[in-house]
Amino acid sequence: MIPLKKGLETYAHSNSSSLQGQKQAAPLRHRVLSGVLRASAVSSSKLIPVAIVTDSAAGLPAALVRQYRIGVVQHAVQIGGRSYKPGALDADTFYRLLRDSTSLPATTSTPSIGSFLAVYERVAEWARAVVSVHVAGEQSGTCNAARLAGEHSPIPVRVIDTGTTAMAEGFVALEAARMALKACSLAEVVERARAVVPRVELLALLESVDYAVRGGRLASAARLVNSILKIQPVVSVKNNRLALLAQSRSRAMGLRRLVERLKSRVGEQPLHLAVHYSDDEEEGRQLLATLREQFNCVESFLARVPMALGVHDGPGSLGIGYYVEGSPDAPVTWREQIRALLG
Repeated sequence: MIPLKKGLETYAHSNSSSLQGQKQAAPLRHRVLSGVLRASAVSSSKLIPVAIVTDSAAGLPAALVRQYRIGVVQHAVQIGGRSYKPGALDADTFYRLLRDSTSLPATTSTPSIGSFLAVYERVAEWARAVVSVHVAGEQSGTCNAARLAGEHSPIPVRVIDTGTTAMAEGFVALEAARMALKACSLAEVVERARAVVPRVELLALLESVDYAVRGGRLASAARLVNSILKIQPVVSVKNNRLALLAQSRSRAMGLRRLVERLKSRVGEQPLHLAVHYSDDEEEGRQLLATLREQFNCVESFLARVPMALGVHDGPGSLGIGYYVEGSPDAPVTWREQIRALLG
């Protein structure tokens, strides 16, 4: 923790665009001090040891968010130069706009430090500490914003970079929340979350690479290959890396390779998984049924592709976010990657 006065000055400066300069510094100082006073006013006997916070890129089903009382910081999205605040779009409208705006840029913005701080202040009313679990830190500024907000939080905050997104990120938050529900200590919850990170991965089949290229997630050369061959790529997000695993000429082949990739990674080990669909719910349900038949599923969910991820994956995308129990397997070698790409 840095000195409160110095921290407030740093916080106000780092958010000058949203705080409208130094004129907002005094209200901000009052807000942080108010959060500290509220936290200290609550009887310690009524506080739980740890609460969990994540971001909307995790795509956690609303029922799980409520059940485990997980705080969620929202990402805003921009389509065609127009910004949509969190909650302004439902998923159906979002993916329809993406399809209708193929020539217009679609992006997402990192939640502000103030957004994180507001959630931490609310959590401080019923918890002694926060474990904040977030989307891949090397592909988003979310983890950094959470850390900066944590420096001004009225209670301790520990940030976990999952190195991934969607329910691969969500399962780290969920496992941490289950530990928190058992009244485990801050150190125990952090240890559990960090142990789960190497065991999660997001696999995705994209209808087109255009959105990933526009968002800077894939090289522009991939767009040329896609336009000529109409290839649907299979990608992975793990360890803060977006990797191209395979290229398919048909949807059916892409789905097979998605399932084969999962089988090669987890085998018969107990598996927690979620199928994400963008705009074809029936396709998502069919994939989920297939996975339940072929794998040792401990739990499984069906969810939309989070909008914060959808701007990069695009409509028609389908994903599997999973957490495998036991020891994580060895990384895929470069020879295996070449074999996958060549089919």
